[in-house]
Amino acid sequence: MKRFYHFLKYVIDGSFYVIVIKTGMDFYEYKRFPRLHAADSAPWYTEALPYGAASAAVIIVCVILRAILRRRMDKK
Repeated sequence: MKRFYHFLKYVIDGSFYVIVIKTGMDFYEYKRFPRLHAADSAPWYTEALPYGAASAAVIIVCVILRAILRRRMDKK
């Protein structure tokens, strides 16, 4: 049970890294090639929004599971 608890911690950390790295890459591309995005009707960050939403969902589920596991481990 402890291994699963720590695994959830790594999933949460990895999800945060995905959000930060993906948004950073999109922002760098926008700043480096502004004319490439000039013709787009959507802002530069629209591609990063689905990654952020998916990562947020994973983070919420993992945080809830970690809280449940911590309560069970504290009872034992």
